[in-house]
This record gives sequence, structure tokens and C-alpha cells, in this order.
Amino acid sequence: MRLSHVVVALTALFAPAHVAADDLPPSPPAASTDGEFGPLIVIEAIEVVGNTATQTELIRRALPLRVGDAIHASDRRLREARFHVLALGYFRDVTLAMRKGSTRGHVILEVQVLERGTMVLNRLWFGTTDVAPYWIGADLGERNLLGLGIAVGAGFIYAAPGDIDGAREQWAAELRAADASILGTRWGAHAAFTVVHGSEAYRVGGDPQDVQTGDLRAFPYRRIGGRAALTYDTSALSTLTASVRAEHIRTDLPVAPTRVLPDGRTIALDLHLEPGASRVVTAGLAFDRDTRPDPILPHAGSYLAASVELGSSLLGGNYEFASLFARYERYWPLLRAKHTIGLKLAGGLVIGNAPRFDRLHIGDVNRMLTPRALGLVLSAAAPLDLLGMRADKPTYGDFGGSAIVEYAFELFRGTGKNRVYGGDLFVGVGLWGLGERADLRARDTSLYDALPIDAYVDAGVRIDTDIGVFEVTFANALGRLR
Repeated sequence: MRLSHVVVALTALFAPAHVAADDLPPSPPAASTDGEFGPLIVIEAIEVVGNTATQTELIRRALPLRVGDAIHASDRRLREARFHVLALGYFRDVTLAMRKGSTRGHVILEVQVLERGTMVLNRLWFGTTDVAPYWIGADLGERNLLGLGIAVGAGFIYAAPGDIDGAREQWAAELRAADASILGTRWGAHAAFTVVHGSEAYRVGGDPQDVQTGDLRAFPYRRIGGRAALTYDTSALSTLTASVRAEHIRTDLPVAPTRVLPDGRTIALDLHLEPGASRVVTAGLAFDRDTRPDPILPHAGSYLAASVELGSSLLGGNYEFASLFARYERYWPLLRAKHTIGLKLAGGLVIGNAPRFDRLHIGDVNRMLTPRALGLVLSAAAPLDLLGMRADKPTYGDFGGSAIVEYAFELFRGTGKNRVYGGDLFVGVGLWGLGERADLRARDTSLYDALPIDAYVDAGVRIDTDIGVFEVTFANALGRLR
């Protein structure tokens, strides 16, 4: 029963018809000053049905309603209750139903939940490139530890060293913990600890389109750090997050690194790191709002996320910088929501002396390249030159983003009994770009040839399962091989 049907039924159920005054609860008129309408009802009890792994009290705490509340049938808290429970992330679906209580004017609110699996495979890393002959790793998480609403997770990845001067074996590990609703309040908290033992490749010569290990060098580094954040649910659909991060970096940088360009010129390289030991200390603020009924295989709604992070010596760090990132997605359902058109926009800007690892990487904006995995860069391949624009696109940039239009078709939707919830076939096309501040100051070629922009193409299937989302796509395959 949908909530709109519940409101209509309650209006009819509790309409005053030949009832003595003593049979009705003491209440104001049916219309309230805040625009709510319908009869005033009292919640006599709240029953939760369908939960086996999640504690009932955890679900009750997530509801914006309590036993004994007197509300109108159109109370906004009834409309938001479903989203509050879905926001916990433990359920495939949530429905509300009401039935008569023990006396007239009283109702029993029934919350019916369909649980998801809480042990999730967040990431599975494997592939081969010239930088790393092979890498393998995984990120696992438990989203609802012992039914208490506490999420824990861990990831580990290992990459073998490639045939590059200065390269070494790489590995990274991360531990995470989060409580999205501390004691049932709107406040939440999460924290993470990360260790990275890596070697970063950089180009000293040759054509970027021809990956030759002799044209690359690498320097070793180590990163150890942690981050912590407080969250506050400003509404059932939006969250505000304040965070702090502290990280220690140790690098053995080459002395005065240079690169020989294809035209014979030699330029100095800025590796964007302080030699030896350095610290990154930042404070950040983020906001996100999600109105997608199904955030995993979305066919309607929108998603907005924006964040700003500041690093400063005033906080005890060695890097003065600011970074701003934003992401927006909008989905328009077509033909009974079996089809959808989605618009995906994402971008970022980094200002100041940001460390290398805090700058935009080409894998962040172009999914047809190998993405960073727990901070490790596992490929030095150049992007496909589809538009014939600037061929020598930077690996790291100060600004960049992507704009993608995606069509998705619903292959199937399941009940979850077989632990497979649904699948979509999709095709996406768009543009991506990544640039440096120098690109804005001067150029020695035409505007078209200087723009660090290219096309993006992807197609494949997404499968939502009990243990996570699996993608078999064109871009995903390229990212494991280039």
C-alpha cells in the first residue's frame, strides 16, 4: 500500500460519522496551521516486519515518528519515514502500512522491510599494465555489524613491480568504521586509517601514446594517515559532513627531474611533493542530497554531492591548497521506467600547492583508463585520442571533469530471494577533460589543439547482487589492461 493510499484510507476510516464526541481523541480540527490535512490520529504502536539481521530498535530509531505521537494523516513525517529507513542502507525496499488500533483514532504503524545482504564486496582489483605486470586486491565491508547499524570495512591491494627504473613492489591497506546514526540521532561519525607503500611512475621522454618502460622513471614513497568525520542528516535525503585528515608522506625524489618532449625540447618536471618527510593536514566540508529511489540501478531522481577541503600550515601541514569537487546526476524515466536517460556531471578544481596525491588524476575523469586503487597509480598509459585534440594530456591536473549522457534499459528486477536484485544494460557517451594552470596562461598552438578534452564511450551491464554491484563494461575492461 502506497503512502498516498494510506492517507486516503485514513481520511475515510476516521471521518466523523455518527460518532459520539467521547469516542474521538481530543484534537484540533482536521486542517492544521502548517498546511497538513486529514483526521488527527495517534500512533498506538510501531511494528517492524521482515527484519532478520537488523535489530528492530535500530529501525524504530531511524523513524521520525514515535509511539504516542498525534499526527495528521498527511504529516510530512509519514512521507519521509520510508526514506529515513532506506537511508540506513540495509534494505532493498521499505513499505509502510497502517491498521486500526485498539480504539477509534488510534493506529498501528507497520514498517515492512526487505533486507539486503550486509556483507559487501565493494571493490575487486585485478589487471595488468607495463607499470605493474599484475595487481590483485579486494575491498570488503560489513554494513550492519551484528545488526547494530555499525559499518566496518577493509581493503588490501598488491602490485608487482614493472620493468621501470626505480620501481618497486606496491601495496596499500585501509581500515574503516562508521556509525550513520549515533544512538538514533541525526548525528553520525566515520573514520579510516590508510597505509600506502608505493612507487610513482613519471615520463622522462618519448611519445605518450607509445608506452615504453625506458621512457619512464619511478620514485618510491610511503603514506600513512587517517581521517575522521562527523555527519548530520539535514533531512531524510541530505547530509552535511565535516572532516579532518592528517597524513605523513615520505619520498625519495629525483634531483632536478626533467623530460624531453617529442620536439626535442627539455622541460623541468614538478612532481608536486616535498622531498623527504612532509605532512598533509586538512579540514573539509561536504554536502550530498540523494532523491533516487534506487541509488544502485537508478531510473529516476537525482544525486548531488559537493565538497571543499583546505590544507594549511596553520593546521600543521606542509602544503597550502584548496580543492573543490562536485558531482550531479539526474535520471528521467521513460516507458514505465523500464528505460531511462541519465545525465552525469562531475568536476573538480585544485588551487595552490596541493600534494601529488590530492590533485586530479586522469583516471578520475576518464574511466577508460586504470583508476587509482587505494591511492596506487597502476598505469602510465595515455588516453585514447578519439577527437584528435591535444595528444599530450597531463596525468595530473589542477582542474577537470566529465559530462556523460547515459541510456539504460532494465533487463530484470528480482525479489532478492535468489540474492540477485536486478540488472541493467547501458550505453554512455560524453566528454572528459583534464588540465593544468599553465594551459590557461599560454599556448603555442590553435585553441582546438590545445584543449585537453576528449570523448568518452562505455557500454555494458550492471548487476545488483547480495554481495555488491558487478559491472561488465567496455571501459572496465580497458582499465584493467592499459
